Amino acid sequence: MDESFALDLARRVREAVLPLMGTPGARDRVGTAHGGDPTYAIDAAAERVVVEAFAGRPDVAFFTEDEGLTVRGRPRSLFLVDPIDGTRPAAAGFETSCVSIAVAPYGRPTIGDVSYGCIVELASGAEYEARRGGGATSTRRLRPTTSRNLGALFWAGGFRGQPAVITAVVLQDLFDAPGSEGAFFDQGSAATSLACVARGSVDAFVDVGPTIIEAVPESRAGFERVGGGSILNTTTYDTAAGYLLAAELGLPLSDGTGASLDGVPLLDDLGKASTVSSVCAATPELHAEILDAVSRGLKRLRSLMDEAGLGPFVT
Repeated sequence: MDESFALDLARRVREAVLPLMGTPGARDRVGTAHGGDPTYAIDAAAERVVVEAFAGRPDVAFFTEDEGLTVRGRPRSLFLVDPIDGTRPAAAGFETSCVSIAVAPYGRPTIGDVSYGCIVELASGAEYEARRGGGATSTRRLRPTTSRNLGALFWAGGFRGQPAVITAVVLQDLFDAPGSEGAFFDQGSAATSLACVARGSVDAFVDVGPTIIEAVPESRAGFERVGGGSILNTTTYDTAAGYLLAAELGLPLSDGTGASLDGVPLLDDLGKASTVSSVCAATPELHAEILDAVSRGLKRLRSLMDEAGLGPFVT
């Protein structure tokens, strides 16, 4: 029941916002989301569909990007909903945006507790579903790449909400290694990027903002500056469905240090979505290479900050 409701909801959101994609009014700012991100007109349209869908359920818990956590009655499940993951691509009329919904038992669930996830691409209508222990399916072919290395890497990540210089210093070995063979894609949607790893369009998704802040705490000021006072790193509502998709395909997945994400709470004690660091790759060998590159990058950032002072990086 929860699974069919979630997938139907994702389809309904797509139907509502598809006519708005690429229109001038889609990017009008109409508010501020629960986590500090701007809310645009296209977000508000998607949010209305979600709120209306849950209005008829007396025992429900759901979290949305703009409104945060809503709990009524005695829920058994938590729905973690990103009505539009990739708002800016959607507003621009690009294809890299989707609806992402994860379902977990209500209480204090973690990423490892997510039982179902679905992703529906806004532009194409392509659908991805994953069930814990039940595998992954899609209307597109799921075939991750094989035998890739950093020298020919197609990888996805993101700069929005993250300080450019700090992020580039840490990921320098990924940006520099591919040369003319590989490519970096900032698709503006973590869920889309994870789906791209699942279908083999890219070899990896790397988004390590929280790892950077934890390893080099002085970098927090740079993240807050770019985020307008908030930390706008990728969160569980962006990624939980995509993580389950990757897990059910057997893809190696961790934070930026190689640690498991299974124990990360979907929501923190204040009911806010947890920020997450992601390294998802098509093969264990590639995953290990990327983790080594991130580790070198963190040491590089630490050294540069110590030598040059913080100014060039956080102001």
